[in-house]
Amino acid sequence: MTTAQAFARRRRAFERTHDVLRQPPEKQAKGWTDEARRTLHVLAESETPRVVKLRLLVDTLRRQSPRVRQALDAQARHVLRHTLPTTDGKLPPDALVDQAKEVLDAVVEAPGEACLEEPHWRRLAEESGRLFGFAVAERTFEGGCNDQALARKLTPEGEPVDSRVLIAQFWTDQPASAFIDYVSPRNWPSCSSFWQSMKALSAVVREPNGNYTGVFEEVVRIGDTTLRVPLEVGFRSNADLSRVWARFNIDRGEYGRRKAAGDPVPVDVDTGTVSAETVPGGPAPTRVRATKYLHAPPGSDADRFAELACDSGWSEMMITMAFSCSPDGPSEVAAAAARTSVPAPATVPAGAATGQFVGRVVTDCKDGIDATGQHVQRMLTRFTGPSWDPRWINDLLDIGVVTAERYGRVLSHLRGLADRLADDDQRSSR
Repeated sequence: MTTAQAFARRRRAFERTHDVLRQPPEKQAKGWTDEARRTLHVLAESETPRVVKLRLLVDTLRRQSPRVRQALDAQARHVLRHTLPTTDGKLPPDALVDQAKEVLDAVVEAPGEACLEEPHWRRLAEESGRLFGFAVAERTFEGGCNDQALARKLTPEGEPVDSRVLIAQFWTDQPASAFIDYVSPRNWPSCSSFWQSMKALSAVVREPNGNYTGVFEEVVRIGDTTLRVPLEVGFRSNADLSRVWARFNIDRGEYGRRKAAGDPVPVDVDTGTVSAETVPGGPAPTRVRATKYLHAPPGSDADRFAELACDSGWSEMMITMAFSCSPDGPSEVAAAAARTSVPAPATVPAGAATGQFVGRVVTDCKDGIDATGQHVQRMLTRFTGPSWDPRWINDLLDIGVVTAERYGRVLSHLRGLADRLADDDQRSSR
């Protein structure tokens, strides 16, 4: 199965979970319980980050009556069985599932709103940490949004609208520099099943330290609908790499051009930040945090994306970022941690590391071709226009700069791959 096919299956599992399990009791049609059983079964066996699976499970069960919870008992256990660590590829025994189910039941019945709240996740992570062998990023994960928590944001036309607030964060023992690639919006499609591509719409302005600014087309897939949003993106990092961050916002110029052409942008607010930074005094040295404000016309497919992003999409991207875009987290490490009762840091298999390296190099090359093409086209117009323009030399120099920066990034990726493989060798020799 290709990566695109795996992502499509994962995305459909999210969409089905949202459409079925988010139905309030008063709107549940006849046969809903059977459909909910099938949905939880598919979610359990999907390549979905286990943190997202467990959070969706808690949220679903807290919304239901005790009678419905009992009817979904077998499916809840099935989700737990597929989120507990495995040993030699074998699913965990019933005894471990029973212990995890006891904690789950206590969390589902705990005081609070009829939905998942962060104290519920913290309790589950703390009381079942030994069973799951949660890494620090999983234990400290917070994500999602509250429909009641809205923020007034301006559209590209200056109109204030109530926008959804999506926030996700986790803490990690890795340095902020380990997240340089993942914080960059250009690489989101390699982590998330919703994001399809981030294609440069104009020449990307790059700096020698790796910082860049540019306008990209964010392509998001929802069901049979593809949403395209032009985003102005700025990626930055401190000199000592103690903080790396990106800011994004709808590009006003492209927004206006598309509206005038009768092809309006499907959302009118899509702005926020993603960052990794050293923060003293936390549960781990580094905090990775993402905040997104989103608004779409009610009833549109884009509005459905906002709901999906609240439920799981934004969280999915963040937690896969914590484990170098591995969908299930540190399964092998978690199994060892569960046996020793001591959580261990995540590692990335050599095959996954090299695959990520290839993907990043390919992305850089594609972006480089896009940027080079624009300079070549401009250079040709200077020769073929009504008069000869000596500024063609500037375009030629720009092509050289793009090429040099591309190979510089490839070299940076190669150093990161070498460091990761060296770390794996050191761990395996212990």
